[in-house]
Amino acid sequence: MKNYVDFAAEDFAADDDFIKWVRHPHPGSSRDIFWKSWIRANPAKAEEIEEARMMILAVVEEPQHIPDATKQQEVWQKIKTTLELPNQQPVPLRPWQQWYSKAAILVILFGGVWLLWRAPFDGDPGTVAVQIPAGLERRSNDSNQARTIVLEDGSSVVLQPHSVLQYPAHFTPQMRDVYLTGEAFFEVKKDPHRPFLVHAQDLVTRVLGTSFRVRSFAREARTTVQVKTGRVSVSKVTEAPAGQEAVVLTPNQQVVYERAGKKLTKSLVEKPEVLQPFAGYSFEFNDVPVSEVFETLEKAYGIQIVYDEESLARCLLHATLTEVPLDEQLKLICKGIQGTYEVIDSHIVITSRGCTP
Repeated sequence: MKNYVDFAAEDFAADDDFIKWVRHPHPGSSRDIFWKSWIRANPAKAEEIEEARMMILAVVEEPQHIPDATKQQEVWQKIKTTLELPNQQPVPLRPWQQWYSKAAILVILFGGVWLLWRAPFDGDPGTVAVQIPAGLERRSNDSNQARTIVLEDGSSVVLQPHSVLQYPAHFTPQMRDVYLTGEAFFEVKKDPHRPFLVHAQDLVTRVLGTSFRVRSFAREARTTVQVKTGRVSVSKVTEAPAGQEAVVLTPNQQVVYERAGKKLTKSLVEKPEVLQPFAGYSFEFNDVPVSEVFETLEKAYGIQIVYDEESLARCLLHATLTEVPLDEQLKLICKGIQGTYEVIDSHIVITSRGCTP
């Protein structure tokens, strides 16, 4: 169960269950009952809840432009009349600059073709769906070595061989758009007011500030986006099937887009890396409950590990896992608890009968 008490407005706005409740409340449903009960039990979170709702509703209703003052008041009035918070005073509306910086986060999460200019698609999986504007700077790497490009906002791009990057000499005040053919690693300068969009054939990747890799060669049947730090949102440029939303990725996660089937598949990267706060951490465990070991690995790699706490309650681990890749760490742990593991979507699932006293 998630600890919603620790959530900020942006966390609520990124939570799938909260999003579904805001967009499709269905009075009397189990989801509706849960959220209304939780809100009444946690009145201190009123401001975060209202801000999150405002972000979601604003993006759904007015995705094409920054809302004017009148539209902000309309959205705000809807929030006040539908939230049903007892004994709560309305939270004053913030300046539009702060409001839009919050809404920009939702543009990342719910972005789709309607947030971009709408380009025609003829159904050919190899066709580039986005029309690349004229007058862009064009940098190609025809060498056999990676080439670093620094953009005007301070973001850097490591362009791999046989790849092309196109971008404007000056980004607009609202958006930072670049166009990639091939492979590149991006380190994006954080700017909450200007999302950074990477257009790569059929996909668009949206971020505010993070580092990630995109591989999208025209000769290959798939496009891959891998995240190293931060959070990104990946969606198809072509119109998605009803109900399909953008795929949100966190560190050590990737999404693969198969052009033939027009399908996005989320998974872990092949070789997950320890996150920066845990760099150099000594993974030495001396008769430590395996639940604590899994908790440490979850924090170190940013990956959820699913297991039966009750069946593993008596399992202790004595092992040194320092400088050992994650897959080997998991194999050693499973050997100690007589279990197995598998990767399902972006989670690691542990199966074990447990340990004898």
